[in-house]
Parts: sequence; C-alpha cells; structure tokens
Amino acid sequence: MDTRKIFNDIEINNQWFINTRRELHKIPELDFQLPKTVAYVISLLKEMGIPYKEGIGKSGIVADIEGQNKKITIALRADMDALPILECGNKEYTSTIPGHMHACGHDVHTAILLGVAKILSENKDSLPCNVRLVFQPAEETNGGAVPMIEDGCLEGVDAIFGLHVDPTIECGVVGVKYGAYCASSTDVVIEIEGRSCHGAYPSQGVDAIVTACGIVTTLQSVISRNIDSRDSAVLSFGKIVGGEKENIVAQKVIISGTLRTLSNEVKNRVKERVKEMVENTAKGYGATGKVTYTDGYTALINHDEYIDIIKENSKNLLGEKGVYVKALANMGVEDFAYYIEKVPGAFFNLGVGNKAKGITAPLHNDKFDIDEESLAIGVKLQIMNILFAYEKLIKNN
Repeated sequence: MDTRKIFNDIEINNQWFINTRRELHKIPELDFQLPKTVAYVISLLKEMGIPYKEGIGKSGIVADIEGQNKKITIALRADMDALPILECGNKEYTSTIPGHMHACGHDVHTAILLGVAKILSENKDSLPCNVRLVFQPAEETNGGAVPMIEDGCLEGVDAIFGLHVDPTIECGVVGVKYGAYCASSTDVVIEIEGRSCHGAYPSQGVDAIVTACGIVTTLQSVISRNIDSRDSAVLSFGKIVGGEKENIVAQKVIISGTLRTLSNEVKNRVKERVKEMVENTAKGYGATGKVTYTDGYTALINHDEYIDIIKENSKNLLGEKGVYVKALANMGVEDFAYYIEKVPGAFFNLGVGNKAKGITAPLHNDKFDIDEESLAIGVKLQIMNILFAYEKLIKNN
C-alpha cells in the first residue's frame, strides 16, 4: 500500500482550517490560563472521536491517534497561548478579549494541528503509525514544555516536529535551519556594594555608580575578546538601579541583563568570564561585586536528519523555490528546545506573509495577520513529515 499516495490524493478543505483558526483567534488567552481555548480544542477532538487527556502540564492537552504500527509514535506540537496586546482592526475574527491577541500566530499552530487531527482521524486505516498531538500552554511566558514533559507527553514518542509562523517569509515558502535554531537565555544580575558618603567628599566613600559604569564598559570585551568570533553570543544590560539622592555617593547598584548563546560551552565560558571581571573590576574600585545567573530556556538545536525530511517534503509540496534555508540562528528563545533534547526532531518556519495582499506586520504587532492559504500548506506538510519520519524510523530499526 502506497501510504504517501493515499494522503497526497486527499482533498484538503482549507475553509475548515480557516474557520478553526478564526475561532481560536477570537479567544486569545495567556500563560496557563486557557479555559476557552482548551474547551474549544477538546470539543473538536470529541467530534473527531480522538481520545485525549487534559490537564497535562497544568492546562495542556495530549491526544493520540492509533496507526497500524503501534510500536512507533510520532508527535506534533502546537502552542496555544497568546500575548497581552490590544489588537488593532475590525476583522470579523478580531479578538473578543480586550488586551489579549494572538499576535504570535499560536492560533495558527493550533489550527494546523487540529487540521492534521481531522485528516488523520478520517483516514485512520491508512495511517502507518501512532501520532501524538501535543497542545501546549505558556510558550510565551514561563515555558509550558517542561511541565508537559514532566507529565509524560513524550512517553513512547520516537520523533517530534514543531513549527512557527513567519510573516517575513511569503506564503508558499518554508524556512528551515540546520543545527542551532534558537538561543538559550540566561538572566544576569550584578550587585555592586560600595560605601556611601556626602557627594561633596567622594574620597570618603566608594562610589557604586562609578564602579557600575566601569563594569558595564569592561564587560563589552567579553564577547569580542573572549569568545571565538565564529560563535554567537549576546550580552545585553537593560536595567540599572542605584543611588538614593543626587548629593549622596551611591552605596549599592544593581545591574540586570540577559545572556543569549547557541551552545552550553559558550554559555559557560561567558558566565565564567563575566563573574571574574565583575569581581575583579569591582575590587579595583574598592567595591565588591556579585553575579547571579538564572538560566531560562535552553538552546533549540535541530536534528539535521529531520530537517532533511522537512526540506525534501517542502520541495515536493511547493517546488524548489518553496524552501528557504536559513544561514543564521534566531537569538530569541523557543521552548520546543526541551522536546528535542529528549527525542529526535526538528522545528521549522511556515511562511504566512503576502506583500501583494498587504500582510506584512511582524510578530508581536497589534496588526499581525496571516495569508490563510498557509494553513493548508502547514497541514499537508506536517502529514508528510509524519509519513517520511516513519519510513526513516523503520529503516533505522
């Protein structure tokens, strides 16, 4: 039986996907608090007759579709949460929750996963393996991936795919990135302790503000002089708090920033050098310096053999010009990284922009929208990814 041909020959009803996406777009919710979204997703899973578990990772949903080979399971993940943005516009599907908006396209991700569920549930007899549908909360905030994994969403999973819409890529094009796709994030807090005194007699104290200025300037050399220029790292400070009054030499200053890297080796090297330079620079001014690190998301490193699958499927679906191979990683973060730390898989971008239609607003913008023709492309491509990944796993076993 030619499973690929069976699914290639299926007629796609894009209007169903469009309607589903628009309904989701109307009800954007934040973080783990997704009652309307969860209820809507569950209502459609029930209609399709797909068994599911709710409350995974606090408010996530995991649904399973059984295939012929029950020893292999391939997962697809979609994030469901929105952003605290007031939507601009009066479209028929504009947000009905003031101050909340699907400005990052997670409504699209969820609609595509539901579209895949619909097609597969209607063609179960031709499905070669099990498929797990992972509907995740809180990608935009604290990271819903980790609690979902802790609740077992990857148990028995052999491979996983995820996608993110990209309005900078035209609809009909898929973006892929080999290796590092997204950076890790680390919060950096530097505490400087000096000694206060009257501003007219600064020699009697130790100026924490002057020390802070010296430290911030000195740390700019960490990336340029301590990290290989062929590696990627960003160290940015966005907040400085210190001092009590204009005529008092400040005793304490707190500097807060972020560190972004694409590998643990580089991250650890930067941490080590920042700590050394803060402590020694502060000592040189007669103050003391302390650095505290809080690691956030880990770096998202794609498995190249699964990027090969996405790339080949995109060419088959959209032609040679339907694939854009990215040269540079994104220094932002994405908690899909935690899934592919556990199992093989890949994350890619689905083009949703359309300059001719005026669909050009960036992500996290109050005018963000998509070319809805991209929905059918996303559904077809994810189904093809499942089929090709299954063949790869069978071959390797």
